[in-house]
Amino acid sequence: MAGDDPRNGSIPGPAYLTTEELRRDVSALREILQARLDGMDRASVVLSETVNRTPTVIQTEITHVRELVAERFDSISQQFRERDVRTENVAKASKEALDAALLAAKELVAQQNDANAATSEKTEQSTTKQIDQIGSRIDTMQKAFDDRLTELKERIDRGEGSDSGAASGRSEQRLNVSQVIAALAVLATVISIILYATKK
Repeated sequence: MAGDDPRNGSIPGPAYLTTEELRRDVSALREILQARLDGMDRASVVLSETVNRTPTVIQTEITHVRELVAERFDSISQQFRERDVRTENVAKASKEALDAALLAAKELVAQQNDANAATSEKTEQSTTKQIDQIGSRIDTMQKAFDDRLTELKERIDRGEGSDSGAASGRSEQRLNVSQVIAALAVLATVISIILYATKK
């Protein structure tokens, strides 16, 4: 075997070559295994980091979802608040409009009452004036009637001629009846006007 050692300057034998090949193969296999083990170590580290990081990522996503849901609920709450404010403003505006309408109606009724009172007062004054005028006419007619009756009595007392007295008496009697009827008509008219005015 000593002759197979190439350091002796001789040609290596097959046994030596086989051993060298085995050493090279073993060395190559060792390098492959070492690389494989190093890769597995790196993979283990990456897997460990991934496993350690995954709960953090999940927790982060859960936090994001919670924030999104909270933001959505805040938006809905804001919409409800705005709706409540709008409803309150509409109700307030409606109440103010109703109050203004009622106040205007009240003022209109007060104005109408004032106008009615003024009209009633004018009507009352006019009716009173008409009644006074009618009373004055009645007094005038009564005085004329009394004067005429007095004149007739005096003529009867003087005993004027029977012919002229009879004719004159008939004429006077007709005139007196006409005057009495006219006076009664005026009196009935006055009473009707007074009743009509008091019914108002």
